[in-house]
Amino acid sequence: MAMYGKTRVVVCKDAHDLGKKAAEQVAAEMREYLRAKNEIRMVFAAGESQDTFFYALAREPDLDWRRVVCFNIDDFWDVRMPEKFTCGAQTTRGLYRLVNPKAVNLVRFNAADPDAECARFETLLREKSIDILCQGIGTSGHLALNEPGQCSFKDKKWMRLVELVPQSKKQLIADPNFKELGYIPEKGLTMTIPAILSAARMHTIVPLALKKPILTRLAALALSDESLPASILHDREGMLYVDEDSCPDIWR
Repeated sequence: MAMYGKTRVVVCKDAHDLGKKAAEQVAAEMREYLRAKNEIRMVFAAGESQDTFFYALAREPDLDWRRVVCFNIDDFWDVRMPEKFTCGAQTTRGLYRLVNPKAVNLVRFNAADPDAECARFETLLREKSIDILCQGIGTSGHLALNEPGQCSFKDKKWMRLVELVPQSKKQLIADPNFKELGYIPEKGLTMTIPAILSAARMHTIVPLALKKPILTRLAALALSDESLPASILHDREGMLYVDEDSCPDIWR
């Protein structure tokens, strides 16, 4: 098994194998926490890269979702956008409506005041510890919507309003979840890197060939660097799942 700093890299055959392996590991950790606690708190991300993971996780047996509180890691901020295109709607369709968690906390994509919405969501996140966080990596190198040039590994806030960089817009406009929308919003509301790192367990799920270039850049970095936000995985224990299409040659 390859390593990226402290993060273990799991190389899978394809996106479906990746989704299954990630779901099996996440489900095992959920069962572990549910044996020890009355309630657990989890964070999920949206996007095409999470589809096979959601499919497999929703079918994992013996998970008491009635004791799971869920949070979305980010969402766009665009008051004109139809709700069905939001990250919250995607995670609801792909996972939440299939498993019926105890509670689901979504970022309000159409909040009149984005700073007030960040404060509201940050308060919810800080109420109790986050047990398990599941996320992807964007082709810009972002984690959640923490973009290059807008990322601080020591941010004191847990939620921020950010501007999407051109590379992220290019990736998202090709995502099947957004094609019908026809445009990508300019801004988003996201958990910051310190908020992400607060989770006790972290799983990063990155299939698909379009992710190989950014993962190759990531693999070449010997140290974490804010210019490539996903490089923080180098400093943090966790699991990074890639498939044959996304895997850098150095990790094979």
